[in-house]
Amino acid sequence: MVTAKTTRVQTLIIGGGITGLATAYALKEHGQHDYLVLEAQDYLGGLCATTHRNGYYFDYSGHLLHLHSELGQTLIHKLLGSNLQSHKRRAHIYTQGLRVPYPFQTNVWALSPHLQEKIVAELTQPSPNATTPHTFAQWCIQSFGPTLYETFFQPYNEKLWGRSPAQLTCDWCGPFVPAPHRQEILTGARLQPTTPQGYNATFYYPKHGGCGALIEALAEQVSHRQTNAPVTRIDLTTKTAWVNDHPIRFEQLVSTIPLPQLVHLLDEHAKLKHMARQLEAQPVTVYHLAVDRKVEPFSWIYCPDPQQPFYRVGLTSSFAPDSVPNDHISLFYIELPGKVPPSADIEARIWSGMRQLGLVTDKDQKVFTAWQTIPCAYVIFNNQRAQVVPTLLRTLEEEHCFCAGRYGRWEYSFMEKSLTQAWELAQRLVKLV
Repeated sequence: MVTAKTTRVQTLIIGGGITGLATAYALKEHGQHDYLVLEAQDYLGGLCATTHRNGYYFDYSGHLLHLHSELGQTLIHKLLGSNLQSHKRRAHIYTQGLRVPYPFQTNVWALSPHLQEKIVAELTQPSPNATTPHTFAQWCIQSFGPTLYETFFQPYNEKLWGRSPAQLTCDWCGPFVPAPHRQEILTGARLQPTTPQGYNATFYYPKHGGCGALIEALAEQVSHRQTNAPVTRIDLTTKTAWVNDHPIRFEQLVSTIPLPQLVHLLDEHAKLKHMARQLEAQPVTVYHLAVDRKVEPFSWIYCPDPQQPFYRVGLTSSFAPDSVPNDHISLFYIELPGKVPPSADIEARIWSGMRQLGLVTDKDQKVFTAWQTIPCAYVIFNNQRAQVVPTLLRTLEEEHCFCAGRYGRWEYSFMEKSLTQAWELAQRLVKLV
């Protein structure tokens, strides 16, 4: 029922994270000012917000900007201006006591002679007739050979995703897993590559304010927004959403919240709800640790070995000096797969793992810690997702509900794509008016 107190808006945007705010900003830039952004939390930014605590600044893990498109670079430089700095990636893999530069597959020279010989022998054999890979495991073995797969890709991805690569599809790889030609891998078995590879060879990060500086810049451009405004129900037939029992009428709906969560809010969509229940995601727990010592700078380290409970460690203070109270302190972000409750036992295991990597010593003093949970950090790319997501997105669009962003579209992406996707969606929405 529509009452006199019903709010009316052309475009209603659910979620005040980077994608929701960027969509509103893009609508305004294209001349549409009749929008409203709703954020359930009491702050904007979602997983791109920066937390300030006791003189420390930290994000939800490593939120780094990888800029590859002209549109993405234009938007970021317009929003952040001089508050932006470029960094060269300093990343490696720590496994079996070795430090192998990233990407693993082009730095075979850093492995043991035994592994080098096996990898070279596999890659110099005549290739069997290639078939289209259907799983991530098949894709890795076909691209890199069984030894590289068993040495790094299998253990690392099993730790990260919480399941075998044989249970994952390979339609997410795209730019995220560098796939050099065999000759490049063979060359890297003899010589260290001189040209960095991968989509993240260079990254950007705000000079001040953490990733939240980008959120603040976007929020300054978005005047119609509400926090503490959780959507509790949506009727796409009447184009009405309810926030704390208050109805809001819309012509177009943009959702940036997790796709299963959106479908759960819909009235009279039992079939879609059944489909959405098949979607899965892997949570991640982030442990922020500061020690009272200047650690040799690095960007991040991949950790496939089972001895470490984490799958990756980054050094926030290496690319964000103002993240710590003084320059004698080092701040790490440590990523653990799944929901890991804080405890003295897990902290001891993390410390032991960090000591194995040579990142902390028995003399180091722990001066700060903080825990965060990302409920659906990595969308599980399996056969169910491949079948369900396109149908859900198509059906929702037919009812003028448009999904955007990493979680809205239930995909694997990075911040630049959130910005460019929001911009392109806004262009579509303006044309529909």
